[in-house]
Amino acid sequence: MIYFLFGIGWISITGPILLAVGFVLLKPIITLDDTGISMLVITLILAILDIYIGIKLFDNIIEPWLKKWKR
Repeated sequence: MIYFLFGIGWISITGPILLAVGFVLLKPIITLDDTGISMLVITLILAILDIYIGIKLFDNIIEPWLKKWKR
């Protein structure tokens, strides 16, 4: 349950920020593409990166803290 709640919180906080920054930085690529495929690819890459960072953060920082707090 804690994994689910952390995942929802992490994605809802960092997802829009990451997409806004990514699209602003990569605006020249997006404006050259008329089909929108580059936006889908950039969104997919940023989502995978965001999920990877969230999993590593949970495994390395939050989970050990929770185990120490339960004792």
